[in-house]
Amino acid sequence: MPVRMNRRGFSLIQLTLLMPALMVMFLVTVAWLHQTMTFSSNMKKQQVQHLSLTRLASQFRQDVQRCKSISMISDQQICLQNQDLSEITYTINEHAVNFFKRSSDGRRTQQEQFALSSGSSPRFDDTELPDWISLIVSRPPVNRRQQVQQKLQSNETAITELHVRSKLNRWGTNLSPDAELLQGEQQ
Repeated sequence: MPVRMNRRGFSLIQLTLLMPALMVMFLVTVAWLHQTMTFSSNMKKQQVQHLSLTRLASQFRQDVQRCKSISMISDQQICLQNQDLSEITYTINEHAVNFFKRSSDGRRTQQEQFALSSGSSPRFDDTELPDWISLIVSRPPVNRRQQVQQKLQSNETAITELHVRSKLNRWGTNLSPDAELLQGEQQ
């Protein structure tokens, strides 16, 4: 009677065929994880950008609606004067919009920086002053982001990320409710 041997394990040929298949599965898994992590990171950056733009829009709108006058210091800086003689300054930097509030005695009471994504170009639109002012944040189209340093060509249009248009002294205290009603009917 022949002796039967219990064969446990794999032959060298089976292992040689199995290893490349396992390596391919491993590489596909690693590539998928890398793509998922990159996508997640990009989504977080976009969410942070969106929140920053939302906060900037809200702050800018409220400040303009409460101020009594606006002065353009330069193309990159405006100063809002409030009824209580405090001043709010918005300054555009390369990748951020800075907000400074000074009390009537000159002390800086509040300061904030609203970060923008790289390639964004914020600007103030003062063409409708003294009644309206706009803050516009735009960026080049996606296929041209690598060439941010170059100017947009005439046939390309920038993508507007934010456009806040606000009326000066909208909630002004110098008008009585009757005067506001009459002013609204005249317009």
